[in-house]
Amino acid sequence: MNINRIVKVAAAASVASIVLAGSAVAASSAEKLAQYQPAGKKESCIETYQIKETDVIDNQNILFRTNGNKYYLNHLPNRCSGLKIQDGFSYTLRGLNKLCNVDVITPVQTGGAVYGPCALGDFEEVTKAGKPSQ
Repeated sequence: MNINRIVKVAAAASVASIVLAGSAVAASSAEKLAQYQPAGKKESCIETYQIKETDVIDNQNILFRTNGNKYYLNHLPNRCSGLKIQDGFSYTLRGLNKLCNVDVITPVQTGGAVYGPCALGDFEEVTKAGKPSQ
């Protein structure tokens, strides 16, 4: 086999692995989202001191767990570049101890990567599938 053929085969294998990795992430996001069902309530804000944990599901969905094991899904109106890769974000409060749908988040900046701010959506209360809301 000549060197050009080896390079072409290696390049094709690299592209295939990137495509497969991307679809695995999408399946993982869909599987995670399927674990929750809407509870029928949407809030424009949640109290920041109530937030116990956040889980960046993908570049457009963040799950917030608050006191009392309540869960809120924030579906951002637009995809937020770098959010899932960095798996964290920062925000600045404007005087209140609330994070609201008019606020913006910024993916964590690491390794020289720079990401722009992203708008939040409403906070939709969700329950784990098969469990009643509390």
